[in-house]
Amino acid sequence: MSSGSDSTTPSSRYAGNRPEELPPVTPPSAGYIVQLFLIPALIVMAVVAVWALFGKLADSESDWKQLVAELGSSNEHRRWRAALGIAQLLQNEEITPPTDREPLAKHPLVVDSLTELFAKAIATTTPTDEDVTHQEFLARTLGALDADDKTLPALAEATKDSHNIEVRKSALMSIATIAGRHFDAATGYSADAEKSKAGSAAVRRVPLDSPTIKDPAVLEQLRRSAQDPEPVVRHLAGFSLANVGGPDAMEQLKAMLLDGDRFARANAAVGLARNGSIESMPAIVELLNDSLQPFDWSSVQGKPETEQRQAENSFQVEQPQIARNCLRAVNDVWESLNDEQRAELKPVVEKIASDFFAPDVRIRASELLQKMNAA
Repeated sequence: MSSGSDSTTPSSRYAGNRPEELPPVTPPSAGYIVQLFLIPALIVMAVVAVWALFGKLADSESDWKQLVAELGSSNEHRRWRAALGIAQLLQNEEITPPTDREPLAKHPLVVDSLTELFAKAIATTTPTDEDVTHQEFLARTLGALDADDKTLPALAEATKDSHNIEVRKSALMSIATIAGRHFDAATGYSADAEKSKAGSAAVRRVPLDSPTIKDPAVLEQLRRSAQDPEPVVRHLAGFSLANVGGPDAMEQLKAMLLDGDRFARANAAVGLARNGSIESMPAIVELLNDSLQPFDWSSVQGKPETEQRQAENSFQVEQPQIARNCLRAVNDVWESLNDEQRAELKPVVEKIASDFFAPDVRIRASELLQKMNAA
């Protein structure tokens, strides 16, 4: 038999049974192509984008002087983009302080540039809505700076009633932030230590002998803000005064316990307790009892439904916040309370622990009850 007669090609050997053994060849569907190529490509692009973002952030950190230089640009958009970039760097350094250079929050070039820009911004006599937004942003950014001699005079000016109320609010919040850092340093407070000692008293709850902020213009503006016709300005002033501390601030907070606005009263009462005073306990008890009351629909009767719902939503947010702060205030001064004050507080805390509509408030009240029962 010749070799030619024995040899067969693959095509001839399997020609008869190929249809039974191999599936038909069909072009891939669009969905298959998307799964195979497009989705992995998007994942790779996302990874590259994140890498580029962090690379850009690192570059901006190493070239922060360029951002500072652009704060003086005549181009408004470049100027405000630079301000936004510096604010982001300041925020990053609060989380991870630099070890190889002075923090930007203290650097004279950064401090001078931002405060000068803010001073020019609030000098505008007829600000547009965009101007007001820029002023708010800068006022909040100044709160991150650690240069009281430069920032506090500018913030004091911004709290005057000649400025837009939103700018005044932002300036008061920055004053409270700056004073709060000094207050924590003076009292030895540590947020990490507080978390590790859940339900325990703070390191020190004794009224400070002197204010944490010495700038006379700021102290005068806080005094005026505590009597401002706008309730929101008064309750932010109360928050700031609690962080400033000292004899004068304590007297102002005591006067605010009679304020007609419940949020101003709450900030004053909690601020006094934060400073170790137990004189606000009657107000604390009243506020805790009030926090258990349901939303008063009669107060919005006759108003459009959207306003009614907005008022109810605000109630759902604000009521728990007041309760949380008051419970924290009780915890701050519990060791200083006499038996009569403790007996008055315990039933309302028990009620909150069992009936309050916000779960986290019930948990906080339950933790405080454990401390009460242990005592």
